[in-house]
Order: sequence, then structure tokens, then C-alpha cells
Amino acid sequence: MHLNKTIPRLLLLSLILSVFAACDSNNVYKHYETLKNHEWKRDHAIEFDVDIEDTATHYDVFLAIRHTSYYPYANLLVNITNYDPDDNMRSLDFEFLLRNSSGSFKAEGAGDIWDIDFLIYEDISYPKAGTYKYVVSNYMPYVSTPDIMEVGLIVKKTDFEKNEEE
Repeated sequence: MHLNKTIPRLLLLSLILSVFAACDSNNVYKHYETLKNHEWKRDHAIEFDVDIEDTATHYDVFLAIRHTSYYPYANLLVNITNYDPDDNMRSLDFEFLLRNSSGSFKAEGAGDIWDIDFLIYEDISYPKAGTYKYVVSNYMPYVSTPDIMEVGLIVKKTDFEKNEEE
């Protein structure tokens, strides 16, 4: 299978990206869950626990998706539910477009692997220090969604200098 040849390249690319990501001082949280057989089953909710200490800082929250070249759909439907330290809940449905209008992938590609980050919350603040839980659920109308390799969550300090330039 063509994908098996990319596994060593994928490991090297992951290592390189990890080194660069570690250098990003704005990252507060970054974690990925690898999906078995590159398949995201609808009943497999993915949980991320984010520890927030600084309530004065503003943050951007991203959903990261790694998929193969064989992903068959233009979009990905997910539900993201987050819980604050007091267990208050907020739930939103999202539709993320993985392909542009011409049908090609919008992500950054390396061989058969494509990575894309979607901004889900921009310039938010956390009112209380503690652990915030994000639960990401596959909301596609199928029992499982093929060719999704990893789902991740990234929380970064908002880059105010970038916002001022725009």
C-alpha cells in the first residue's frame, strides 16, 4: 500500500514539527490523538484536558486535523463541548471545509499526509484558573469517517501584535 511507504517520512516530519512547536512560546497546550486504522468512529469522542493558570491572558483555540490524500469528503462535521473547572458546559457544532471550491485540499501536505488547523475560539479568556475539558465528537452522518489520522487541540496565547497589524 502506498501509505506504508510514508510512515518513516511521517515519523521524521512529526519529530521536526514537534521541535519547532516546542519553540513556540505562545503555545499553552498542544496534544494530538492518533486514530486507529485512520478511522474516526462516530462513537469515539476525544477528550483534551487543558490546564489554565493565567486568567488575564487571552487565547486562541484550534482544532488540528491530520488526514490522508484519500479523505473522501469536502467537509468534516464535529461537535465540540467544553467544560470549565466548575463543570459548566458549552457545546457547539462546527463544519470545517477540508477542500476548496476546486476540490483540492486546503491543508499543508507532505506526501499522502495533510495537516490543517481550524480556529474554533478566538481571543477568549478563561475566567477561572483550573482544568478546562474539551470533548471533540465526530458529527458526520456515518458510523465512521475514513482517512482521519489524528485529531488535536492547540491553545495559544493570542498574538496581539499580529492582530494590530491586520
